[in-house]
Amino acid sequence: MNQTRSLAGLLIGFVVFGIVLWIARTVHQELNDTGFAQTVLIGTAGWATGWLVGFLIAPTTSQEIRKFSQAMSTILAFACGFLLAKMEPSLTPLFEDGRLINEPIYGIRLMIFMICFAIAAINMYTYREGRRF
Repeated sequence: MNQTRSLAGLLIGFVVFGIVLWIARTVHQELNDTGFAQTVLIGTAGWATGWLVGFLIAPTTSQEIRKFSQAMSTILAFACGFLLAKMEPSLTPLFEDGRLINEPIYGIRLMIFMICFAIAAINMYTYREGRRF
């Protein structure tokens, strides 16, 4: 029963990802923006990051718990230090002169990343937790 529920959750996640891609395509056509491939790449990055986070927060055995806690501490140290320091100069232009608000495609891409990340993390967590029992 739990495996069926887990697989159904994964299927729903892929359907939501497809809907997000369809919405992105529609928005790009309305804005006459040719950056659809960039938006798909951002959504895919959100999806992959979400799967990784969902995988790491749902260990199924005691051995995985030890390994994942070490991996999580390493990833968090990397993300908090080096990655944020390197990302800051790239993110600064988005917030200058209200660019994020004046150009809606940036907000749309951020929303797509967040939606894909959240759905993938929930899917992986549900799938792994469902397989544990």
